[in-house]
Amino acid sequence: MFKLNLKIAFRNLLKNKVYTLVNVMGLALGLAGFIFVLLYVNHEKSYDHWDPQLEKVYQLQELDFWAIKEGKKEWMDVADLRIPDLIKDKMPQVEDIAFFNEAGPQSVILGDNNPFMQEGIVSASDGFFSVFPFQFIYGTPETALGKPGNVVIKESVALRYFGKINPVGKTIKINEQNWTTPETYLVTGGVADPVTPSSVDFQLIKRNIRTFPLNDNFYFFATVYVKIKGQQTNELLNRTLQNVYYDFKLALFKRQKMAVADYLQHGLKPSARLVPLHQIHQEPLTGKSWLSLVKPVILLSALLFLISVINFVNMFTAQAVSRAKEVGIKKVIGAHRKSLIFQFLLETALQCLFALLLSTVLLEGFLPYLNQLFKLDLSLTFNQNNLVILAELVLLLLLVILMAGTYPAFFLSSYRPQNVLKGNFGHSHKGKTLRNLLVGLQFVIAVGFFIGIMVISRQMQYMENRDPGFNASAVIHIKTSFDKRIAAQLKSIDGVKYVGSNDGMISLNHKLTGKYKYNNESKELNTVLVNAEGLQALDVKLLQGRLFESHNAQDSLGTVILNESLEKAYGGHMIGKFIYVNDSLPAQVVGIIKDIQVAGFETKILPTVYTTANNNATGYPNRGVNYIIKFDQQKQKSVLTAINEIWKRQYPAFPLSYTYIQDDLSKVLVAHERFKEMVKLFSFLSISLSLIGLFALAAFLTKQRTKEIAIRKVLGADHRTLFLLLNKNYVWLMIVANVVSWPLIYIAVNHWLSGFAYRIDMPILPFVIAFGVSIATTVLTVSIQVKNAITAKPVDALKYE
Repeated sequence: MFKLNLKIAFRNLLKNKVYTLVNVMGLALGLAGFIFVLLYVNHEKSYDHWDPQLEKVYQLQELDFWAIKEGKKEWMDVADLRIPDLIKDKMPQVEDIAFFNEAGPQSVILGDNNPFMQEGIVSASDGFFSVFPFQFIYGTPETALGKPGNVVIKESVALRYFGKINPVGKTIKINEQNWTTPETYLVTGGVADPVTPSSVDFQLIKRNIRTFPLNDNFYFFATVYVKIKGQQTNELLNRTLQNVYYDFKLALFKRQKMAVADYLQHGLKPSARLVPLHQIHQEPLTGKSWLSLVKPVILLSALLFLISVINFVNMFTAQAVSRAKEVGIKKVIGAHRKSLIFQFLLETALQCLFALLLSTVLLEGFLPYLNQLFKLDLSLTFNQNNLVILAELVLLLLLVILMAGTYPAFFLSSYRPQNVLKGNFGHSHKGKTLRNLLVGLQFVIAVGFFIGIMVISRQMQYMENRDPGFNASAVIHIKTSFDKRIAAQLKSIDGVKYVGSNDGMISLNHKLTGKYKYNNESKELNTVLVNAEGLQALDVKLLQGRLFESHNAQDSLGTVILNESLEKAYGGHMIGKFIYVNDSLPAQVVGIIKDIQVAGFETKILPTVYTTANNNATGYPNRGVNYIIKFDQQKQKSVLTAINEIWKRQYPAFPLSYTYIQDDLSKVLVAHERFKEMVKLFSFLSISLSLIGLFALAAFLTKQRTKEIAIRKVLGADHRTLFLLLNKNYVWLMIVANVVSWPLIYIAVNHWLSGFAYRIDMPILPFVIAFGVSIATTVLTVSIQVKNAITAKPVDALKYE
């Protein structure tokens, strides 16, 4: 029986080749989009699951005690390095502790070769591989970081540096930023990349040769991870840790003669906590989680998938008339409804299987482009490490079969033989309402996509064109400690206008705060440390007063510049007035500048104080953390060549690395640009699927009305009357779809816009354009089929009657 049903299913699919192709292609496109999102979700959820031992690893986090943020709790993902030894002694639950620092790009020298920059160099403690069970290909984890000067490298790095030989025993020279002499490290191990992504990642991991003193007057922070013995509850662990930490912190504050009153007055107290490793990537301390970022994309892919399923159901039920006699005859000769349902589900399953196979082929072909477009590294490969994807695809196939096949199967199997065989069914309106609802729902989604992409494009255009408050053209950023001696040499280059330092740049994002008093009101404010040319180099927009001047000694002692947000918060007219640093040291306001956009458009620009003073409210010395170099764009090539030559003379073992401020500013928009491109892609697919579905449905239903059209023509109906008759239902359907779509997409897009501190007002024009385009497209699509029907000769349709 199964074999017979399979034969019948194949014959029916081949008999209706065009509709089968439309169904399979439409479903394949929807599935491809859905599987792409499924791959991304799996990739993000797989972080830190590459070894069962990682379930026992926790990150140590401290409450930020450098800035209380007026009572707002802010946790740091680094901890004071006094704490690891403390908790190892005081907490018996702790098995081992590892800490490390990511130092950013560093210079590497192999033998007598020229130095080159290497990302992913990490400095770690000797217990690193006791906490993180990386698989060693060369060397042993027990001794790999046993001594200062040891380094362990990834397998891919070993292959690039030394070829296919065992790298253990080889030496590598590594140079930190601004160190004149590189340090030599001995390779003591090589490890394989974990099978799933890891929050703790590196290319080279080393034990530092230099050590840093830990005393009451010097803080040294690092990322700290703790491995716990056995099974422990998070509540018990953190309660024990807090008791140990609080006593330690109070004693430290007492030795440093610091008060904890500032904490207590805001209802806070010095705190630390242990966070499971698998939560680090899923719930980051800063920025949005990957899930919150991908939620809109999941919604888009689900809508596209829904359109595909609607197309399938619509086409299947539209063919009901041609299958009615088959069902009627089968029932007359004794077929049970159960067997008919099974037959139609089998036909659905075959089409869904073909669609799934086609979708994987399409996705495999387009995946390199999608990875490049969305800056991902996804792969559609099946092995023992990602069998979960295969299992999900099987479940997805079953879900699609049930969604797409259940209603058509029950609908087709419900025909009554007496009605079908009398010939009454062809004139029945059974299924017509459902088809109209499904087509309408398709176009509700398609119109929503169309309006959404227009509004998103406008918001993107607004962000790209919005004045950032400074001139980013012809400015480079060198992210390394500022040296006045080298700055003087750079300033002497023909074409260089300013050489400044400014820790409030986009790629630094230091977010330092300080306490200031004005009009007897004390506030914690965002503070940016600059040198005398740190604002001139950015060509900031000066609104009132003046900028800092290198020849003015008072600027390095007691003057500040405010941004316009802070001046408004203080009531305006601030030039010449004094604010008090740390509630005591007077600083005169000498200038007001336009707000500078150095973060994303999601957050409002903070009221900010700019200072050149070494003794400032942040507690950090103002020695400069970077170089901001403004130059004449006409002399760009000669300027960059001269900068590189000076750098080579000063740091022969550390190549120059810089970025253009314009590029850094553009990176702020990257995530939103990706989202816009993804919405464009899904909009194109959804509109295409809707139009294909409409075209095929119009063709099928017009064919059903061939005799009706012929009779009307015989009775005197002209082409214009027939054209309007066959189009009006679809036009009304599209009008209703627009009316239903508008409030839904308004709410959705307005919610998306509400995530921006700087945004456009909701425009009306996209709704008007979407209405006009959707009506015109519907008329054009249907008219292609209607034209053939109304120009056909009536005799061809009626000659057998």
